Amino acid sequence: MSNTDFEFFILLCQTGSLAKAARDMDVTPAAASKRLANIEKHAGCQLVTRSTRAMSLTSSGRLYLEYAEKVSSTIQEMNDALRKKNDEAEGLIRINAPFGFGRKYVSRFVSEFIQENPRTECQLQLSDHPLNLVANSFDVGIRFGSLPDSGLHARKIASHQRILCASPTYLENHGEPVTPNDLTRHNCLVLRQNEDTYGNWRFSKEEKMHHVQVRGNMSANDGESVLAWVLGGHGIAIRAEWDVYHHLKSGALKRLLPTFSLPNADIYAVHPYHLNVPKRIRHFVDFLSNKMNTPPFIQANAAARHDNR
Repeated sequence: MSNTDFEFFILLCQTGSLAKAARDMDVTPAAASKRLANIEKHAGCQLVTRSTRAMSLTSSGRLYLEYAEKVSSTIQEMNDALRKKNDEAEGLIRINAPFGFGRKYVSRFVSEFIQENPRTECQLQLSDHPLNLVANSFDVGIRFGSLPDSGLHARKIASHQRILCASPTYLENHGEPVTPNDLTRHNCLVLRQNEDTYGNWRFSKEEKMHHVQVRGNMSANDGESVLAWVLGGHGIAIRAEWDVYHHLKSGALKRLLPTFSLPNADIYAVHPYHLNVPKRIRHFVDFLSNKMNTPPFIQANAAARHDNR
């Protein structure tokens, strides 16, 4: 028995006739009569007695009406509670983010968000590869670059890019590459991460693609290790701008091949909600977006645009 059947029966009792109930529901009297017959069939008993002038409830009908009103009232209370919960910036937010970026930025953003929204609880889980949000009951995931068509709702929260770089010491000893193909003669430090093809670096310029199979004597599945090696003068690496921005600014690293673009690394917040996104999720994603529009992101992107002129 559906709640709409209960609502129909309550309306029928309030109006006192099938004709009036049919008019209020904008259906024919025949359709209303058929619906009552189906309700009585499912209930297994007669609920209403009808004559040419009036209708009245049987004892079973009065009992049915009593429980129909209770059920409809409970469902209405549930819907009101759900709407209220979605309108409140409180409750649990479960977040999945990459290890490096999560440690350096997301954990701090979560701390600042909780300070502003003390009635919200956040659980942050960092991983070396993106976790399935739905299967693992996450509310928000932080993702980089082009996103697969996963059915999740994605919001871009920052423009971002990957940067080819090396230390001045390495460049003094080995020279600076002028084209992507020059990288085949350099020691390239490779990050083995996710399902990417290791050592296959892709560049683009003026809509032309350049694929380079690089080699090197050091590789790792940890970005911090690769960053430490490139700072130590061991070779050339590709790193996210959030990871090397301050090193580029201080001169500890130099950006290479600035007129060539690497694959997209824009930052997205993804979540499984499409309609009626809970307020706590909306607030958290808005908060992240505002934070991503502050340095080093703006400054780093502005510097990159200047280099590409």
